[in-house]
Amino acid sequence: MEQELDSPKEELDFRRVQDKLYQVTCDFIKNGKHPSFKGLLEVASSTPVILSAIHKIKANKGSETKGVDGESMRNNFLENDFNEVIERVKESFKKYKPVPVRRVYIEKPGSTELRPLGIPAIIDRIIQECIRSTIEPILEAQFFKHSYGFRPIRDAHMALNRVTDIVHKTGYHWIVEGDIRKFFDNVNHRILLKQLWHLGVKDRIILCIIKEMLEAGIMEECQKNQLGTPQGGIISPLLANVYLHSMDQWITREWENKKLRNLKSEKRQTFLGVLHNTNLKPAYLVRYADDWVLITNSKTNAEKWKWRIQRFLKERLCLELSDEKTLITNVRAKAIKFVGFEFSVRPGKSRQGFIPMTRPNREKLKTKVSEIRKELHALQKLRRFRRGKGLEQLVHGINIVNSKIRGLIEYYDVATNVHRSLNQYAWQLEAKGFRALIAYSGKMVPADETNNLTSIHSRYKRKIPSVMYQNVRYGITSLSFCKWDKDKTALKRPAETPYTAEGREIYHKRTNKQTLKVRADSMLNNIRSYGIFSEQWNERSPNRKKLYNFEFFLNRVYAYNRDKGKCRICGDFVAPEKVHTHHIRPYLSVELVNRVPELASMHWECHSFIHDGKDHEDKGTKTWKKILFFRDKLHSSK
Repeated sequence: MEQELDSPKEELDFRRVQDKLYQVTCDFIKNGKHPSFKGLLEVASSTPVILSAIHKIKANKGSETKGVDGESMRNNFLENDFNEVIERVKESFKKYKPVPVRRVYIEKPGSTELRPLGIPAIIDRIIQECIRSTIEPILEAQFFKHSYGFRPIRDAHMALNRVTDIVHKTGYHWIVEGDIRKFFDNVNHRILLKQLWHLGVKDRIILCIIKEMLEAGIMEECQKNQLGTPQGGIISPLLANVYLHSMDQWITREWENKKLRNLKSEKRQTFLGVLHNTNLKPAYLVRYADDWVLITNSKTNAEKWKWRIQRFLKERLCLELSDEKTLITNVRAKAIKFVGFEFSVRPGKSRQGFIPMTRPNREKLKTKVSEIRKELHALQKLRRFRRGKGLEQLVHGINIVNSKIRGLIEYYDVATNVHRSLNQYAWQLEAKGFRALIAYSGKMVPADETNNLTSIHSRYKRKIPSVMYQNVRYGITSLSFCKWDKDKTALKRPAETPYTAEGREIYHKRTNKQTLKVRADSMLNNIRSYGIFSEQWNERSPNRKKLYNFEFFLNRVYAYNRDKGKCRICGDFVAPEKVHTHHIRPYLSVELVNRVPELASMHWECHSFIHDGKDHEDKGTKTWKKILFFRDKLHSSK
């Protein structure tokens, strides 16, 4: 039975559609049926979905990277007219023809090889994101529960924890480390589209658009792409998981999800007990994108599984395993490398007689430390500018170095041996950091005496290089300020998903993070109520396009969320359809004037108090002070 969908009018409607897509798919699978959805184009091309896509893309690090058409997110979308941008994207859906991607090459971490990266045009990124967010719930409901790469609320730590848990509980220590040769370059488009259809994406126009995306050629080669998905495309990671879904299903049908005859109990422990008494070859699969490991009980079975998977990939998916990188490893003798970590077991007190041991991948760690060392070397070069902005640039550089050091620690602190691994580099970075600061009267002080990263530094007495700037002591943090974070070793709960109320609640309890607020898109139905007191609305005003562009209409909704629906002057609730949005500093440049911190939500009357220049002390001292505050900001540049 095919499911028809209504086009969402607001972001709340779209989230409900996503929840429905997920739940209906789960119900179909539970009843042994195949899901089937049409009307996906109407959802993907709706205004709320387009707004969400643009908002997400503009927040990405590479949002200003231009495609071959020379367009950028800011110049060609954020600074243009709101209705024109929405209509342009909708028209692109109707007559979709992707712009050829621009190819660049980036270094592979810990390797001299270069990885090709395809950079789509901005308009293609927007359409890819619209389609990705629409079809993802359908696919998420069917994906293998132990596939962790490029999926919402999943990460590399969960993949590592799954491997650790299986080896520890079963005692199996033979592992196949899988590596697919040039996976993204060899994806067969016909197989991929057939898989999407099989998984329930049966909107033919959506499939045609995806086909066009896949075939978008490389500008330098002037021809259509017959194989592969371009690395760098927003939808490519999702399509990669779709492509490997059949491999996941096949392997798990042979072991983890094997259908056993005469199994009276539905309990998982009973199932596993019966399973282990059969002659089947054990196979626990853990996959992170195109990297995967398979855990089994003997070298013979590992070799058989490697051969079977090699044949399956070649015959069913037109892919090949890399002979030199696909290894069979006994983790009691040698560590495997997976998701940036090294994993092995050593003798210890446990039921199996061995305990897991994880540490950062030494090659990748060394590469990351080298990158931090380069940042410190750049700080050292600043000593030629000892006066003026030199010290200010130094503090900015310290913040960058600290963010990289803390990022490294927070990624690797799931490893049991993290302190020993990172501590061996700590003194090198501290010495180089001190040399960078010595020209600015820098000195080594206990970490708890510095004024930055206080939540971390307050716990340590170890001396770190520091410098004084405007009566604040800034220290370069240490790689040694780390320890094993046991909380990160918890196993992934399959019910945790962004597409159910239960899944969102589990996520909130695990991370203590609230789910994102829904945009009040009803504000967009009243787009002329944003500033009638401002003379900038005059058709002839040169500032009209600067103040009331696409970015303004998008961000005023997020400013309303930030203000919790309350007027910034009187503090009372203001309905979304009646809110006025005030430019706090309208004299700023077009790149800054419409940022969320520069916008304030208000009532019509309260907004008028700022612009009318009259005395409003009768409104109360608190309200009058706020009016004066905004008036002062309004004219502070003059």
